[in-house]
Amino acid sequence: MKTVDKMEVLHSQTPEFIQQGETGKFLKLIPDTFIIKGDEVDGTFNQAYAIRHLNRRDMLLIDTVEALTKSAVKKLVEEGYNIKGILITCDGILKTAYADLATISKDAGDAPIYAHPRNNFKDSFKTKDLTAKDKNLDAFGINIFDLPGSEGASVVVYSDINDGMLFPGEDAVGSAYDSELNTFSRPEKKNENNDYGLAESWAAFNTPFTYLFPRKGKPGFNLEEGHQIDILNSLGKS
Repeated sequence: MKTVDKMEVLHSQTPEFIQQGETGKFLKLIPDTFIIKGDEVDGTFNQAYAIRHLNRRDMLLIDTVEALTKSAVKKLVEEGYNIKGILITCDGILKTAYADLATISKDAGDAPIYAHPRNNFKDSFKTKDLTAKDKNLDAFGINIFDLPGSEGASVVVYSDINDGMLFPGEDAVGSAYDSELNTFSRPEKKNENNDYGLAESWAAFNTPFTYLFPRKGKPGFNLEEGHQIDILNSLGKS
């Protein structure tokens, strides 16, 4: 089995590594966890992710639906990876999708697509319930937290791999890559009740995590308990 190059991992846990990385190509952040840069909107790029199973064959994708991710996903299939699912964290993700869900699934080797049952997708493709018990998700140590979204339902995806990873989709925004800060904030929401509900959900969140990988902005690496508390306090601040 290939050993982990600690210097490579340390180098990958920097904003510079992500900024300088090639768009539309999976970049390894930490063992068996990858980021892929997509469309740039208002000076910041969208981010999607992939988790590789310990068996080195199965993959789980998170929000990889943009045109800039298409060829990278197809390459995974060509290389023999089994994509066990594509997780969609909220309605807004599909606004940047390059095709209908059936096409996205086909391009990923006929992978199932998981979404919240309350999502309002204008698509006839039958998605799987992201909040339900599922053996594919269990194999990656996935737990789903249901949070109020700005445009319908949204979820935070948790994996117990690497001592706990959080993928909040659009429900937490990291600092800009050109900023010296490494903080997280709630996205601006049109609905005041949704914003209040999201703040309440973050304030009540009590599952420990070591990594925080948002849809936008700098990720959080090697987060100790005190830093986790500071992040949740910031996200839960009304």
